[in-house]
Amino acid sequence: MKQIVPILISLLLFFACNDGQTKTFGADTDLTGKKVEEKYLMDLGGTKQYVEITGESDKKPVLLFIHGGPGWPQTPQLRYFNADLTKSFIVATWDQRGCGRSYMNDSTVQNLTLDQIVADAYELTQMLKEKFAQKKIFLAGFSWGSNVGFTLAQKHPGDYLAYIGISQIINMKQGMEVTQKWLGERATEKNDTATLRILKGLRQGDSTICNNPLDCFVKQYELVTKYGGAVFNPRSDTTVEKAMTQYADYKNYDWYKGFFYSARLLEKDVFSANFSNVTSIDIPVYFIAGRHDWNVPAVLAEAFLKKLQAPYKEMIWFENSGHGPLEEEPEKFNTIMVEKLLKDVHK
Repeated sequence: MKQIVPILISLLLFFACNDGQTKTFGADTDLTGKKVEEKYLMDLGGTKQYVEITGESDKKPVLLFIHGGPGWPQTPQLRYFNADLTKSFIVATWDQRGCGRSYMNDSTVQNLTLDQIVADAYELTQMLKEKFAQKKIFLAGFSWGSNVGFTLAQKHPGDYLAYIGISQIINMKQGMEVTQKWLGERATEKNDTATLRILKGLRQGDSTICNNPLDCFVKQYELVTKYGGAVFNPRSDTTVEKAMTQYADYKNYDWYKGFFYSARLLEKDVFSANFSNVTSIDIPVYFIAGRHDWNVPAVLAEAFLKKLQAPYKEMIWFENSGHGPLEEEPEKFNTIMVEKLLKDVHK
């Protein structure tokens, strides 16, 4: 927190001195705005879904955050780790159909596809633009949410100031192969015959190891976790668990039941994800990646971004993170989001 204050003050002074025509969104400006704290079920795509919108001023730029999983809501974690973002943005998140408080409201929703979730996100985008009288908003997607988010940014670039891909998915099939190669190297170094046996089974489609893509990914995730390629900072595990159970509205939520409900129905969309042939996009793009992310290999995102044509693009590395930099290094994440994004409101 102490590191954030001087950065925000510097940003405020910079914008005050350099932009006399465009509306300024600084961390300590627009003090006349009203505080935003809204939590409700909203009709998106014909079903009620939980939406949470929080900010210290309704004059700040809007940041729409799309969670991962699929079926793993980020709302309580954002409250716990990333509340500082609400000083500079109006942070909007929602529990996608089939998970979180949306699942608690309707545990039988069937229309679970990537296309439908993208449509839900676009409908929410239009509501946010109208509600806060903003022509464009920021869009961030984490893990599975980066599949949703990048698809949305491709389809509707005119609605967004910038896209932020956190642990960005590029090609799920290729990613699993890259991960297995990395695991094989680590296991060979350690003479870990048990892991090597499981890896062989995964590569050969051994039904005694797993019998569908989702179960195989979960089995692989267990190995990646064992070698620090999912959570690099082990201390964050404890705090993440605390965040997931700290708030009364999620205290009784069955996280794994919600995850498997969504993931089973979305399995085809999850494992067919592939942006490899995308060569350009019409908005600024930031990829935030943990240096040690081998769950969704960050090396693929780096290679993809180098070839991508965009008005602006930047790869931002978190050296002490695996798959979840927004939780493993939250202070750095919150600061980076403010530093990098506020300049885009002037474009």
